[in-house]
Amino acid sequence: MIGGELDLLPDEVEWRDQGCEFFPSCLNCPLPKCVEDEPRGQQRLRMAARKRRMEDLRRMGKSVKEIAGLFGVSRRTVQRALRNTKSRHHV
Repeated sequence: MIGGELDLLPDEVEWRDQGCEFFPSCLNCPLPKCVEDEPRGQQRLRMAARKRRMEDLRRMGKSVKEIAGLFGVSRRTVQRALRNTKSRHHV
């Protein structure tokens, strides 16, 4: 806001809904706040997606060592990602 008025784009400015690397359209994005407006937003979204993939692989019976190899990370990184999953398996 500038001087109590909304800071709107002038009518002659053309805006294209180009989305981002995560969602093809800003107007149809399911996130409550844009990842580009959040500190480390893109990094957090990538990490959450990686964690979900690791959890899926673990549920499919892959070992921590196998998952670490697939992602190119340490076993400890996988253990931290899986720390709060409900379907835990012994390491």
